[in-house]
Amino acid sequence: MEYRRKRKTASRRRASTYSAARRSASAGGAGRAIVSLLMVGGIVYLVSASAAGTWIAENVMAPMISAFSGNNDADNDGTQDATNTQTPDGSLSTSVDLSAGASSQSVTSAQVSLPALDCYMLQMGVYSSKSNAEAQAETLQTQGAGGYILEDASTGETRYRVMASGYEDAESAKSVKNRLVDEGIDCTVYELSTAAATFRVTASEESIPQIEAGFAALEKAQRALSAAAIDFDKNSMSVEEGQSLALEILSTLESDMGSLLSFDGTDGTLSQLLDAYRDAKAALQSLSGGSYDSTVGFSAQLKHTLLYVTHRYALLMDALV
Repeated sequence: MEYRRKRKTASRRRASTYSAARRSASAGGAGRAIVSLLMVGGIVYLVSASAAGTWIAENVMAPMISAFSGNNDADNDGTQDATNTQTPDGSLSTSVDLSAGASSQSVTSAQVSLPALDCYMLQMGVYSSKSNAEAQAETLQTQGAGGYILEDASTGETRYRVMASGYEDAESAKSVKNRLVDEGIDCTVYELSTAAATFRVTASEESIPQIEAGFAALEKAQRALSAAAIDFDKNSMSVEEGQSLALEILSTLESDMGSLLSFDGTDGTLSQLLDAYRDAKAALQSLSGGSYDSTVGFSAQLKHTLLYVTHRYALLMDALV
């Protein structure tokens, strides 16, 4: 049984498991003809001959995903949401003790926050069968879309949501959805939201700036991936140029998180953050070191990585509630 465009009115939904489903990034190989050029807003895209290919190329090739707007407005037109519980002031507070080994004179406390997340993902299908979800995801990737599979067991029954891209506001996502539906392409908008998390960190005074950089690293990488996904398509970059961008993001992430690694194992909250960091790092390594047959294939994998890192961040926040 397949599920498509099924509306949910529950205000709380959590994606308790996830599927990164890293595949070979060889989408767009021989036998898949690229037949024309499309100019949209000054951006030139390679598109397939089908109406679906045209619309996906026009609306998905450069995803506008900046997931930290903090807007949790409910959608009354088919939007589905996954929102964590917030405290009355809109934040979550946890103590993190990283003072082991520091002299008592140098120990201090500081407030460190992970920002809220609010992302509107263009959902192309919902399946009870993983293999069916994978088939649609592969098709989307041949057209330059992310084809990311979000595994959702929040209702007790595992469903596989296939995502093409994500947007920073509901209006943009709904506009794309409505145009696709008008063309006969079934899709909906899935809202993935979390509350902010605020931590009271105790550590040596000199280590606080590095700790703050580490806590901000995943958000920074997500925003950099968003910019890279847009720039890659807009500027008609080569695969090599795209991989160079991915390597820069990876290098910055490693640098920003480096200081926290020495505290690994000293605090449960920090361990969860570091686990998320390692997953994001692995995704970036796969993106930057993969083999691609075309720019369309790399563009799809870049969006897939962006959606994965965004989802992984949401799962981290969910675990910290």
